[in-house]
Amino acid sequence: MTENTSPEAERIDSRFPEVPAIEAAYRAAHRALEGVIPGGPGNFVHEDGLDVTEVISQFPYMVEQAEMAVAGQVGPSIAWSGERQERSWNLIVAGADLDNPGEHDFGADLDRSALEGPSGAWHGSSLDQAARAYRRAAGWDFAPGESGVWLLMLAPVTAVGGSSDEPWSYNGHLTGFVILYDRDEDGEYEAVSQIWTAAAWRRRGIALRLLQEASSRFGARNVERPYTKDGQALVRAFQENSG
Repeated sequence: MTENTSPEAERIDSRFPEVPAIEAAYRAAHRALEGVIPGGPGNFVHEDGLDVTEVISQFPYMVEQAEMAVAGQVGPSIAWSGERQERSWNLIVAGADLDNPGEHDFGADLDRSALEGPSGAWHGSSLDQAARAYRRAAGWDFAPGESGVWLLMLAPVTAVGGSSDEPWSYNGHLTGFVILYDRDEDGEYEAVSQIWTAAAWRRRGIALRLLQEASSRFGARNVERPYTKDGQALVRAFQENSG
């Protein structure tokens, strides 16, 4: 037996469903993120120019851009384990050898998320976010990649730990870095190629302190060009102090 179905009954309502509560929440969040992302409307379309489907689809991009803006200002979020800090919360100098992991590491045992993003690759990791913030601030064509020895300045924000004999787990911000390279492949990291400090942490001696670490620990003296006008003054001060 065949059932007769009218053409009207076969039509499916293709209109996007109305979801007032979700739409209002997404629009409010989108507007808030607009105030965080630098560069103005050229980087995105304002919420009031989008329908609800466009607001939702653009949201991951907005979140990533806002995260990068925060990374440029106060430094990317980063996690590590290390010695217990009593009473004061001092900045921590640490090293991460990306060419030969473990050989030149010191100061902190970085969490996996420092070197791997959500997909398990370099992109989205704490160091990658800092590298992209450096590229944006300096106006370079590319960001540093997964190579070299990275000297890091870590600012702890929270810590969890028990016995003083055991490492504590820290969360904080990566406030600056200096990267050294072994250009002639002789096993010596003699060249500094990139220097960066998060905007809100500048003028506190972070970059100079990392350069001094590069000099005392690795004997590095050569800071490669190009660098910014501020970087030129920094390099001059470093070279004068290091003799």
